[in-house]
Amino acid sequence: MSEWDLVLYTDDKQKEVYNKLKLSDKKLSAAGQHGKATMLVDNEGKEWLLKVFSHIIDFDVKKVSDLDIDIQDTPEKSRERLHLWRVLNEITASRLGRRIHLNVPESHLICSGKVAKFALKSSTILKEEDVVVLDEEEEDGETAEEFYNLSEREIGSLTTSDRFEEILAKRSSRKKAVDVLAILQEKIPNSRNIDEYLDDQKADLDGAFAAIQNIDDAFLLLPFDIWLNDPDRNAGNYLVQMDKSNKASQIWGIDYEMWSFGSDIWMEEDNVTQGRSYLTAIIHPKSHIFDSRVNQTFYRIRMLQDEEIIQMTKAPKLACKFFEYHINKGNLHSDEREKLKHVEVNLEDFLIESRPRSDKLSEIIARQIGLPKDFKT
Repeated sequence: MSEWDLVLYTDDKQKEVYNKLKLSDKKLSAAGQHGKATMLVDNEGKEWLLKVFSHIIDFDVKKVSDLDIDIQDTPEKSRERLHLWRVLNEITASRLGRRIHLNVPESHLICSGKVAKFALKSSTILKEEDVVVLDEEEEDGETAEEFYNLSEREIGSLTTSDRFEEILAKRSSRKKAVDVLAILQEKIPNSRNIDEYLDDQKADLDGAFAAIQNIDDAFLLLPFDIWLNDPDRNAGNYLVQMDKSNKASQIWGIDYEMWSFGSDIWMEEDNVTQGRSYLTAIIHPKSHIFDSRVNQTFYRIRMLQDEEIIQMTKAPKLACKFFEYHINKGNLHSDEREKLKHVEVNLEDFLIESRPRSDKLSEIIARQIGLPKDFKT
């Protein structure tokens, strides 16, 4: 594969190269974007982070790991058993955030090159005893072949080096690269988490808060983060990017893994919204519910069409290949295809159903960032 460890293509036939990346000798420490991560550098010198999800398949029972979410669970407990959910959340949030022009890093689904080369053919998908109806509520349903070949589904492919395959294999309990999925995400240069930034600015904490309050990005991100219903938004989920003069210049939202708990519970349970209090506490003195920056994101969310949201919640074709590869190898039961459909439908329904309820969302934000001082009821 020449000097590159990972090459991304825009099509399944590998005719158009999207990006070329090489593994670097640098490792990201526990602090910063995504904690510990493997770093790669592309052909333009831009750095990327590889985040591997290793517990997607329970090989003892040939099933995808548990997808049931208990709202009473801590994010830490849920995180240990929801790896497929987390992968698709991260990809979908990246698509959504970038679509409405927010500072959310670009992300791509990554798998073993062996899985990427697996051909989705009728002969492999449709066996007489292996036809799966993925939507039993519909009269005709949807076969696995129809599900995998929807025209809207993102097509992509990749090639990998032996060294890259070794990185993936190290995270598998069976030491096999094909067992894991990963997220490749752009690294935000010259940045640190908000809490680290404030800790570094102890000598002038008021000035540090003021610097963040003067940046529009946090105000724009606030409605987006509440819309996604992520109970795990904390100081580690936001990056402060510094400019050439080492002054705070941009705010980025990262780690969108735990959003959507199967219902719009954030509409009723205020304790869920408290997870976003860290960012709102910082920007509170400079904003209110009628802030044009906050409303700008409301407007962008409202303008998303149902069809567009449906398209963005579809798993990339590489995820379909991952499922079918393991069904073909006997590592998964064929009805585990329904798990992939389950996650997609849940995300799609949540986003579409909650998007128009902006009045309720506005009330939640109003409780956090307040109303104008001269507001009269």
